[in-house]
Amino acid sequence: MCVAESKRWFAPVLFIAQPLSASSKMTPERQIQIAESFSSEFAEAELDIDLNESEFGLLGRGIFADSMDEKWNIFVTNGFLYFARSWSDKCIYKVSYETNGPATKLTKLKVTRDSFEYRSKDLIYDTNLFKKMLQMYLNRDDLYSDDRINLPLIKKTLEKYNGQNGLTKNIGSQSKELNLSIYASLLKSNLNYLKVAGLEELRTELKKYEDEYELLSLHIFNNQNPNSTTTYFFNQEGTKILGKIKIVRKKPADNRVDGSAIK
Repeated sequence: MCVAESKRWFAPVLFIAQPLSASSKMTPERQIQIAESFSSEFAEAELDIDLNESEFGLLGRGIFADSMDEKWNIFVTNGFLYFARSWSDKCIYKVSYETNGPATKLTKLKVTRDSFEYRSKDLIYDTNLFKKMLQMYLNRDDLYSDDRINLPLIKKTLEKYNGQNGLTKNIGSQSKELNLSIYASLLKSNLNYLKVAGLEELRTELKKYEDEYELLSLHIFNNQNPNSTTTYFFNQEGTKILGKIKIVRKKPADNRVDGSAIK
């Protein structure tokens, strides 16, 4: 069972289904365009992460957001590793690396400081987020961990999934405003391809909270069922469930070109 965790920020809508295959549109030329758009304003952190040949090979081939378990476009071009947001193609991370035979070491992390695209100014948090995401994509458990996965209500919620193989579990937190804006953006661009259950109930429950209030989220994805993903939202302390959202990607037969349902 794969368990991926985050320190603070992990978008509840990790798994965004694209209307068309993103990998079919992510040409080498497009990758270079995205890489060159990396902001001239950035923060730097040292890394010391060793990758084997298989792990770096996966990154080198590219991971593109053409399925519900990917919200990032990840690729290597011009001697750097890049992480770009799938819905905007804005590059957030630029990573230096060194190769020595079959081994690769990630040595330096650059994080954009374009405040329009990325709000964080906390380099420690940014570095932990990068490690968390890398850990998830490489199916490792030694790069980062978050003790909040052991909160009593989190553990009780996870008990519902006991016995299920292939689960990826992510825990993190971000503001009410950012959570809701991500879902709004998701629905705007994927209305005919996704069914989202529980969003209105969550919005109603969150009316009592300020926009800046940080929600704790538990995101659960089953690799054996890539068309569905579930996110639970809790108060900051993790003592109360505020809502549950389930996203299901509609099968192609569920939609006509004009968006009407096929009876």
